[in-house]
Amino acid sequence: MQIVPRYILRQFLPIFGAGLSLFLGVLLMNQFMRLFAMAMLKGLPFFWILSCFARLLPSFAALAVPMAFLVAVMVALGQMTDTGEVMALRSAGFSYGEIVRPFLWLGLALSLMMLLVNHKVGPDGFHSFKKRTSEASQKMAKIDLRPRSFTPLGPWRLYAREADSSSGKLEGVYLVRPGQTQAMRVNAESGSIFLDPGRGVDLELRDGQLVLPNKDPERFTSGRFERYRMHLPLDASAVPREPDLQEMTTKALRARIAEPGLAPDRRLEYRVEATARTAGALSPFVFFWVAAPLGMGLRRRARGADFAASLGVMFGFYGLLVVGVSLGRRHDLLAGTAPWLADVVGLCVGGGLTKKAAAQ
Repeated sequence: MQIVPRYILRQFLPIFGAGLSLFLGVLLMNQFMRLFAMAMLKGLPFFWILSCFARLLPSFAALAVPMAFLVAVMVALGQMTDTGEVMALRSAGFSYGEIVRPFLWLGLALSLMMLLVNHKVGPDGFHSFKKRTSEASQKMAKIDLRPRSFTPLGPWRLYAREADSSSGKLEGVYLVRPGQTQAMRVNAESGSIFLDPGRGVDLELRDGQLVLPNKDPERFTSGRFERYRMHLPLDASAVPREPDLQEMTTKALRARIAEPGLAPDRRLEYRVEATARTAGALSPFVFFWVAAPLGMGLRRRARGADFAASLGVMFGFYGLLVVGVSLGRRHDLLAGTAPWLADVVGLCVGGGLTKKAAAQ
């Protein structure tokens, strides 16, 4: 590598590293507080929190890496402009393109990496994170019962008019398993609940009624009992759950799109999500065309103006991306094109700025 590109990269990399750490820290802070609270409540080791963060990093890097790249390009070139280094390079015969070329290759490389992260690595990591936190949430150190409120017990929901957490005594019990066309229900005048560590909870109910669903929605099967014992497993896999969009790889999204019985609004949502992932992954390449000419063009500015300008570009780009996604979800004809709005506008603006900067 030549001396000038090496020098430019030495100016860029520390700023990029600091920006990446800052943006990742801000994005992960909310998750850290939630995971820390869960770890304290369930008695989980600190290593569990770190393993969850490792699974979340790819998803948050999809936002943090492009933002850090944008800030680092503008700040690095801005500093070089303020200190006269850009003017010295131009006087020595270096063109605008030769000065900013290292950032172009970096933007392309990061965009290619983001394509893999957005379409495969990020969704897989987020799915693993959701699975791990769901499993941890089922590890009950004690049963936290509150009277006149629903307590989640795996796939079940328990309601009690009166509840004593210390003794497990219940009065006015209502137990339901939602998520079905006709939910299974159990009513009882009184009962007791016991924790079975590592497996679930045991219920002993007295003087109640059991209601079972029927294939015919107008019918149901019921029966009364004097004493009824139930074991409720707290295995997260027993709870049917529709995966979030963030958990589904683009390959899985396309497979769902091809399903004949899928609801039209869900199919449209999946199409827009697949397109938005590609559009978002190319943001470092788009940011280069805007950040490089702005970084070299804003001369003699106040301290921090480069960072403020980069935040303006950032908010403008992601604001247009949100608008494009919203349009795509409303209009079927725009599902494959509207999410590209931010990229198209960014390249048009960047092309004009680059042309102006190269002519100077």
